[in-house]
Formats: sequence, C-alpha cells, structure tokens
Amino acid sequence: MSYSRFERTFRRFVPSVGKASYNPFVKIAGNTVSSVLSLPFPELRHLPPNHLRIRIGVENRILNNHVHFLEMGSGFWLNFFSHQYCNYRSDVVELGCGCGRIAWPLKGDWFEGTYLGVDIDREMIEYCCRNFPEERFQFVLSPHKSTTYSPTASHVRGGSTSKFVIAEPQSKDFVYSVSLYSHLLEQEVTEYMGETYRILRTDGVMYMTFFCIEHVELGRRWTFRHRRGSAYIENEQYPEAAVAYHERFIVEMTKDYGFREVSISPGKGQSILVAHK
Repeated sequence: MSYSRFERTFRRFVPSVGKASYNPFVKIAGNTVSSVLSLPFPELRHLPPNHLRIRIGVENRILNNHVHFLEMGSGFWLNFFSHQYCNYRSDVVELGCGCGRIAWPLKGDWFEGTYLGVDIDREMIEYCCRNFPEERFQFVLSPHKSTTYSPTASHVRGGSTSKFVIAEPQSKDFVYSVSLYSHLLEQEVTEYMGETYRILRTDGVMYMTFFCIEHVELGRRWTFRHRRGSAYIENEQYPEAAVAYHERFIVEMTKDYGFREVSISPGKGQSILVAHK
C-alpha cells in the first residue's frame, strides 16, 4: 500500500489516531460532526459513535468513515466464506473485536452460528454488549494491559486476570483477528496464539493479519526501527501503536503450538496468516 506525503507527515505527529480518540475534546467534536454528516442517510445513523470507529482504524478518515465501517465488515465475511474458513452456522471468535465492525453484518437473521468478541477496551466491549443480540453474541474484556490503548484493562465481569481464558477447549470453528497482532508485543502474541489453538476444534481455522517485516516497504510510512524482543515497534513512547514481526518467527511459533498448513501472504497494508488445527 502506498501512502501520501501528508499521511506520512501526519503520522509522525500523531503515531496513533486511536490514542487520540480517548481525548474528551476529540470525542465530543468528532462525534458531533460525524452525526451531522450521517443525518441524510438512515442506514448510517445507528453506527457506533465516531470516536469508537476511529479507535479501531479508519485510514485517516477522521470524520467521514461511515461507509468504510460498513464495507470492512461485509468484505471480510465474503472473503472468509469464499475460502471456506467458516460458514453461516459456525461458532466464531474475533480477537480484537473493537466496537463490532466485522461483527456488524452478522446481526442479520441469515447468521445462525455464534459469535464471541474479545477486546482490551472496556468502553467498546460495553457498547457491543448493549447493541448486539444476546442470544447469538457474547463479548469478553481481555485482561491484557496496553500502555497505548488500555493501561488499566481488567475483566469486565470480575475474576482473576492471571490466566487468559476465552472459551471452553475445542468449542470454536473459526478464530480470526484483523489488525490485532499489529498491536501486540511478544508476550501477548504467544498468549493469544496459545488460547486460539486451545479453543479451536479439530480442523478449525485461524486467520490473522499482522505487519510482516519482509512485506513492509520500510522507510516510507513505516520504519519499525526499534526492537522489543522479537517485536519491531514504530514508536517507543507508544509501543503497541504499530508492531511488526519476521515471517519466520510467526510461522515457527504457529507450528510450535500445533497448527498445520501454515501460510503467510502479503495483503493490503498487512500480511495474512492462515493456519489449520
């Protein structure tokens, strides 16, 4: 993906637009303008508030990201179904669900499976709990902490944070994450990977996107010049704002957990890892 000079300059001063979404002024001003823009279009009026949408990534569409939000969800499910990673009756898990962008199309009656979303952000989890039907959707707050996004994260329903548990063993058909691993340091990557393998049924599929050093055009939008263990980070002050890994590291870790048929391919902006249990 190519980036304009404006985008590269903008990101030097604002390494994480998502981080800015926690600012009260950004919330009020952005939500107000975005709500006004959506007034002529009934299908856009009931989307999550603008500050939650920009927190999950809008490619610098700070105020006019409504259609982008809807297109992202539909596009991913067309891709998942066309590759037969899952079907309309599958039990699926999304790691890093945000405010429900990818889950949004599943609200329709056509989806007869179950969905479980996991995120580190309490505000977004609480929004999803209020706005998705309880009979098919469940949302869990991750116990992980992030100096960039959620430094005080804890379980939304209480309980110990010493062990990361999402669901029962071998209870899910498909686990996916879109731009989560691009914000995880090494310890969190291993924990999410291990839990993904544990909860997947035999022949279940894992799909995740991440920044692969071998596929990133370094020196333009991204440099990843700083190192934290096996992770390469863009900004030392906000280490989770953008994180990259070598392809070999991700492949070997995936196989060490027991996954088979592991493949990594370049994608639009981020690379794609697909593995079968």
